[in-house]
Amino acid sequence: MPALRTVKKSKDRYHHGDLRRALLDATLAIVAREGTGAVSLSAAARRVGVSPQATYNHFRDKAALLAAAAEEGLRGLERAMLGARDEHRAAGARFEAIGVGYVTFACANGAYFRLFSAPELADKREHPGLLDAYRDAFGVVLAAIEECQREGVVRAGASRKFALSAWSAVHGIAWLMVDGQIAVAEVASEGAGMMARDVLRVLFRGLEAREK
Repeated sequence: MPALRTVKKSKDRYHHGDLRRALLDATLAIVAREGTGAVSLSAAARRVGVSPQATYNHFRDKAALLAAAAEEGLRGLERAMLGARDEHRAAGARFEAIGVGYVTFACANGAYFRLFSAPELADKREHPGLLDAYRDAFGVVLAAIEECQREGVVRAGASRKFALSAWSAVHGIAWLMVDGQIAVAEVASEGAGMMARDVLRVLFRGLEAREK
């Protein structure tokens, strides 16, 4: 009786979807250690342990790989902001909580956050899924501004401009933390959430409705 042959599974063989997930995880690991500039399909493939050719079944180029990871991060950011918002009832408190949720997510997910500013993704129109994710995440902030306007705590008009100001404020404080430009001791003493809240309160005072 002939001996049974042992079939060795190729390292390039994955169940449907597994390789894509592995490449995204590899991308996040590279970004966390070396930044977005170090990402390539070849680098992700080496980290996973497959041939570079196998990556083209899921991503056409580096930009597509970065866009998929960034889209995933933006969806996570959106959920974090919504979760923080829904813990409050008053419009002003909900607005603040969204900002705190943004900064807290960024500090806990530095690789995702760095992807949001990747030069290869500057024109989001080339990546429809990423553009939709950005619009949805920004929409959380915009809806909060509009809610505050309806409640009379933010002055009327220019809601998109106000939302962009809020987005820029929390993005800036988050970037300073993720990039290590704010001392660790300072963050630890006040907490990322408290610092975000303070920044938003300064902004909020500039946007508040004033009695005539």
